Amino acid sequence: MRRREPLDLDRTWRHSVPVPMPNRPVCVTLDEAVEQLNRLAANPRVFLWTDAERRCPPGWGFIASVRQGIPPEGIEAELKAWMGQYPSAWLAVDMRDGVITPSTERSLELVLSTVNRPILVVVSSSSNNESWPQWVLPE
Repeated sequence: MRRREPLDLDRTWRHSVPVPMPNRPVCVTLDEAVEQLNRLAANPRVFLWTDAERRCPPGWGFIASVRQGIPPEGIEAELKAWMGQYPSAWLAVDMRDGVITPSTERSLELVLSTVNRPILVVVSSSSNNESWPQWVLPE
């Protein structure tokens, strides 16, 4: 029998992801990312794809997500060049409040699906984000 009343659905992800998988972005705050990366047995090299280098935490690399006079296809080309130069590095995409999101010709989801490495989507408050599962290492 079909249910007639509307389902009470929670729009955020209910289950976290213990380890980021290639092409499967996970959502995390910057503090959570730094803390969880420090807990890993082998510390991966992480690059933050953001609008200003000053937003990068110590030890993280920088990839420009926007540049004055550079079209979106140029930004995507820079990301592709980075992928070739750092084949084992992790990508962190800065989606925090007040940050200019990456300027891409294709949708961000499509671009991230081609990166083929672990991707951290850095947000201001991960519990309010509903596009990606949260990254939470098991205790």
